[in-house]
Amino acid sequence: MKPIVKTSPPSVTSTVVPIRPGLDSGERSSLARSLFRLDELLIAVLRRWSITILRLALGSVFLWFGALKIFGASPVILLLQQTYSFLPLHIFIFVLGLWEMFIGVGIILRRALRCVLILLCTHLIGTFFALGLNPHHFFLQGVPFCLTADGEFVIKNLVLISAALVIAGYEVKPLPRPGNYKPL
Repeated sequence: MKPIVKTSPPSVTSTVVPIRPGLDSGERSSLARSLFRLDELLIAVLRRWSITILRLALGSVFLWFGALKIFGASPVILLLQQTYSFLPLHIFIFVLGLWEMFIGVGIILRRALRCVLILLCTHLIGTFFALGLNPHHFFLQGVPFCLTADGEFVIKNLVLISAALVIAGYEVKPLPRPGNYKPL
């Protein structure tokens, strides 16, 4: 805790007034060292495992939601029927479920990540078309900032897209450069 310094006119020396009694310097430095070591350990663990956990969580969600669609148990089937009524829904839902499962498995196993993450972003950006196709279902009284529960369900995809971009930034290897090109 920093002491309060009470300054006086230049002719008088300043007086240090402690706010509360402190620990003796040995205890303070030992506690500080322990806190710094704990902080460094936590950050090291986060740097080592956070992207892997994010990848596994995102992949699991896609695998799970895709399987629900394939087995006809997804709670969004009614929403899809109401929004994409012009499509052959059984085929659409089955293909969408397969697409999501493919994305989930690819992310979990780190296979063809560049392709899988492009498919993921394409899929999630495609969900925003629903907002234009059936706006009264996603916005209360047509006001874009007043979302229904289904509107929130679609808008949260911005977070999933961001997660995919983080994974891409840390897990996707750059393409090999042909010929004599030098990296920047």
